[in-house]
Amino acid sequence: MATSPTVKLIYYAKLSKPRIIWLLDLAALAGAALSSKFLLIPLISVLAGGTLASGGAMIINEGIEIDKDKVMKRTSKRPTVMGYVSKKEAILVGSVMLVLGTAIGLIANPLTSFFILLGGLIYILVYTIWLKPRTPLNIVIGGFAGSAAAWAGYAAMTDTFTISSLLLGLLIFMWTPGHFWSLALKYKEDYSKAGIPMLPVLLPEKDSAKYIAISNALMAPFALILYLYVGLPYLIVTSIMTALLLYNSMVLFRNPTAEEAWKSFKISAPYLAVILLTIIILKII
Repeated sequence: MATSPTVKLIYYAKLSKPRIIWLLDLAALAGAALSSKFLLIPLISVLAGGTLASGGAMIINEGIEIDKDKVMKRTSKRPTVMGYVSKKEAILVGSVMLVLGTAIGLIANPLTSFFILLGGLIYILVYTIWLKPRTPLNIVIGGFAGSAAAWAGYAAMTDTFTISSLLLGLLIFMWTPGHFWSLALKYKEDYSKAGIPMLPVLLPEKDSAKYIAISNALMAPFALILYLYVGLPYLIVTSIMTALLLYNSMVLFRNPTAEEAWKSFKISAPYLAVILLTIIILKII
């Protein structure tokens, strides 16, 4: 029985990981706001192009990883695993979305388009294909995919790459390991079954929690230094949020259970979202 176009769209929407894309779009908005400029057409271009390209990269990732997703409880119900979307179809549709998103970025300027494409290629080629199956450094280096979203947002407004945009991208890069290692600690058995060498698969829980805490501590200066470009209210908000995140990291270190790892994961996404929203609000007003 043929699947209707509407149902197919629902499958692709699920595969595009909207819960990740909204944070990438927020990063692009924060990058745009950091420039202190507001250009409507370039802003629409980077958000539309970035959303399409990011979604396409996610879909390609899930096409490539069908066999791994099958053995992981967390991912075993994805449309690719269930056979609703084939590997070939996922890679084809995802590639088209990535190309279209990159092309839409050109409406802003070539630098924006470059960063949109860079983010997608890092996620697919560097993270998914090269690093993820081979090294626990996978999510560390793969974090640059998220950085590219912020750089694209800044470039859309200015057609430049500056110290301030670099620092925003580095904040996202430094935030990524602690966030995803918390998820991997929660689903340690899943990643182990799939043969994915995430750091918590290779280390005891206590050591994994230690590296999550260290990663978050190393990220803190990158979050705080942006006050030079945003102002004192940003420093106050970020200091409070960072203190809460580091406290949670210490709780996880003292009690490195799957439940605490899940709390750490659920806290870290709002942490980054609040920082990005603070940049957006303060730069707009």
